[in-house]
Formats: sequence, C-alpha cells, structure tokens
Amino acid sequence: MSRAGDGKGANRRGADGFTLIELLVVMTLMALVAALATPMLGRVVPGLEVKAAAQDLGGELRRARSVALRDNREATVLIDVAAGSYRGAGEARDAELPSGVTVELVMARRERIDDDRGRIRFYPDGTSTGGRIILARGSARYELEVDWFDGMVRMHETDAR
Repeated sequence: MSRAGDGKGANRRGADGFTLIELLVVMTLMALVAALATPMLGRVVPGLEVKAAAQDLGGELRRARSVALRDNREATVLIDVAAGSYRGAGEARDAELPSGVTVELVMARRERIDDDRGRIRFYPDGTSTGGRIILARGSARYELEVDWFDGMVRMHETDAR
C-alpha cells in the first residue's frame, strides 16, 4: 500500500499533459487548415449574403400578405432595382440589399411604376398581383415567386444563366 507523498508513482512519464512538440505540431496543422480554408470562404460568403437578402425580402412579402389579411386592406411591397432596395407595407424607410446584388423584376405591367421600380400588391382576400423577383450575385441566384392566386411566397435557388 502506498501513502500520499511517499514518491511512488511520481515518476510516471507522459501521463499528465502534452509536450511542447505535440502542441507545436497541432498548432501548425491548425494554421495550415485555416490558410487553406480562407480563400474558399470568400467564395461562399457572397452566396450566403444573397440567400439572406432573398429570405429577408421574402419575409417582407409574407408580412405584407398577412397585413392585408389581418387589416382587410391592400398592402404593397415596393422594389427599386436601381437603388437596390425595397419598402414594405407601412414602412417609413427602405431596406437596402447588399451591394453588388442585382435585382430583376417580372410582374404585371400595371404594377410597374417605371423602368426601375415596381410593386407587388396583396389583397384582403389573400390574393395578389403576383410576380417574380430574382436576386443574384456571381453564381448565387435566388428567385422569389409570388403566386397571384393565393398570394403565397416561395423561394428557390436557381441556376445562374
């Protein structure tokens, strides 16, 4: 039987902690992985920004539909292609899209204000004027489709043309 402090077992090598060499090897491998991953991150981030912008705009379109149903009145979302912005129903300020994101509108002619601006209108019965909004940057491309019949907003990732 051994007693505490009698020195037996105190000579165990490698049982506690890591050596300096092991730590240096691990840190070198982590630096190498980080150096290789950084350039790939630059290609992924623009796609994520476009997706987030499409989700935000889709949320604003869904909110406008809800406002129309709840308040029993028309609600519109205005999209400005040239400014890269949109304004939701009852909002005082425009929401900006990330820089470099291109916007394309496909909608009813009567909902076009001019060459750069258009709106999607939602009615109290849940229907809408319908339309398609395409957000793109580089190879990332997302399409928001607003169904005229039921006013539902659907988002899909599409192939860059």
